[in-house]
Amino acid sequence: MSVLGGSAVTQTILEPLQSVPIDGPASEFKRILDERGFDVAGAKQSEDGPVLGFVVKEELQSGCIGDHLKPINAEDLISEATQITDLFAVLRKKEHAFVLVGPSVRGIVTRSDLNKPPVRIYLFGLISLLEMHMQFWVNDAYGEESWKLKLKDDRLAEAEKLQKERRHRDDAVKLVDCLQFCDKTSLLVAEAALITKLNLASKNKARSFFGRAERHRNDLEHSQLDLAHGTSWEAIIELVEKIENVIRHSDEAIEQEVSPLRGGQNDLWAD
Repeated sequence: MSVLGGSAVTQTILEPLQSVPIDGPASEFKRILDERGFDVAGAKQSEDGPVLGFVVKEELQSGCIGDHLKPINAEDLISEATQITDLFAVLRKKEHAFVLVGPSVRGIVTRSDLNKPPVRIYLFGLISLLEMHMQFWVNDAYGEESWKLKLKDDRLAEAEKLQKERRHRDDAVKLVDCLQFCDKTSLLVAEAALITKLNLASKNKARSFFGRAERHRNDLEHSQLDLAHGTSWEAIIELVEKIENVIRHSDEAIEQEVSPLRGGQNDLWAD
């Protein structure tokens, strides 16, 4: 198990950068940008010319576009091949980034673009991977289903009910496979050693972290149109980075547990 490779790239979610003439009237283009729902636009000398900078709609009060021109600096630029995982780090610090398509600035990506399907698929996969790691550690810490003694009766009954339903389709379903996210959370936070292995500071912080991950997973499952509704993109991006960090530490801990069993030998090769 490892952190997802982030195969989705910025190219799949970027929007073409709309540009305005650098000598155009600011107030008129503010109206046009407002009508079309754009907060930022590029600025050009001619339609076929390069993007010379950008303007912010709310600043276009008077004069011409050139009076409000801002430079596009290196830190404002990303490649169309930038992976989604890296894009989160960029958009944590700023609300938008300009995208290089080849050698030219031709696209823009904003925090609202993180609502698009490629990002949702990545996020759902990431949280699913986190849950796989959670289940590994439940099995590792509680062997022989001793975890059943830790669950409340109603939660255990719910897992047994689900196992019975699923066994109509697959006889190999184990009871641990039928635990819900919240069940795995309660079992993990009950073990201080697991909290340390996953680089979570305390039981309370671990419970808060897993609770936020579960709520975000539920939002994704229920097709919440705006994932930042009721929270903020900064908070979501922080959570994503924390999930990636926890999975990374879990991977390392799993490797340490498995290595002695291999006897120092690696039986497999991969190109």
